[in-house]
Amino acid sequence: MRIAVILGSTRPGRLGDRVCRFVMGKAALVDGAEFTVLDLADHPMPFFDEPLAPLANHDRRPSAPVRAWLEAMAAADAYVFLTPEYNHAPPAALKNALDFLATEAAGKPATIVSYSTTAHGGALAGQHLRLSLSKAGMLPLPRSLPLAHADRLFDPTGELVERSDWARRVAEFVPASLRDLVEHARALKTLEEATTSGR
Repeated sequence: MRIAVILGSTRPGRLGDRVCRFVMGKAALVDGAEFTVLDLADHPMPFFDEPLAPLANHDRRPSAPVRAWLEAMAAADAYVFLTPEYNHAPPAALKNALDFLATEAAGKPATIVSYSTTAHGGALAGQHLRLSLSKAGMLPLPRSLPLAHADRLFDPTGELVERSDWARRVAEFVPASLRDLVEHARALKTLEEATTSGR
């Protein structure tokens, strides 16, 4: 299974780098999947500027940066979305990237890891993102754990440095949610292959 870990912040000095390193460290312990970081900072795209909605544009010719993003999304079997919270919503860069999708991610599972320096852990951004993922045809898994006070949880290398019941909960939940995502991706791919072969 190919899992794309999408880093949704593009800001300099972003907290998301710590969260991403932590998630990738836990991903290395998950069998049966290859996790790859898909950093939006490496995929600078214009604000959505196509004359037609992607699903309605049968003569679509995306620009090279957009095409690279779409191909990377299409190549994955499932997704982990890492999102901070800006004014109670996901970053504009992440929402904009999702607006370019047509069917590349349809029918594939996704899990959301929201984070912030506050006690809310980006929960509202996660809720907003769940709606956008669903409208793009993805299947967001129901369980999530907003990472509150993520700046205290992780050091710059992504190591979990806080020693508390909350930190232990995070350490247990993240790898469990990644394994759950892989299991869903495998089941959905098997179902898709069976459906395709039966046609």
